[in-house]
Amino acid sequence: MLRVFRSKKGVSPLIATILLIAFAVALGSVVMNWGLSLNLGKSTDKCRNVEIKIRNIDVAEICYGGFGTNGYINFIIDNVGAADINGLAIWIVGDKGTRLFDIDDILIKKGTLYDKKDKEVGYDFTKYGNIKQVQFIPKIKPEQTTEICPKNAIKAEKIGICA
Repeated sequence: MLRVFRSKKGVSPLIATILLIAFAVALGSVVMNWGLSLNLGKSTDKCRNVEIKIRNIDVAEICYGGFGTNGYINFIIDNVGAADINGLAIWIVGDKGTRLFDIDDILIKKGTLYDKKDKEVGYDFTKYGNIKQVQFIPKIKPEQTTEICPKNAIKAEKIGICA
């Protein structure tokens, strides 16, 4: 039985290396051509024209007021994109927890401001702690459904006290 294996000859290391390189190049070209044909949603991205910025209130990006369960935040959002914004999701991160607040009944036209100076966006300081960060996530209505645009969200980290 050992005599059978001694009489067989294998592929030389040089030929084996050339075959492996040719196989790798062929496989790489197949994968690259397949990847180029994928549509990754760039043309159908409904949020591509959405862009918002936070205007400063005095020295901070947002300000808060009140205390305990009667807290609130004020802010100014600037729609600098090419699409109208039909709502905002506001994610407030505190020391003890997070709070998500939705404003759905607004329309921020392109090139206009949304100035929130009333006490509508409430915040419970006793439950969530001191505010560390606030994130604004825009919402749009391209047809009848509301689309949330988390990739176009902005964070406010400069937080002050309302005067």
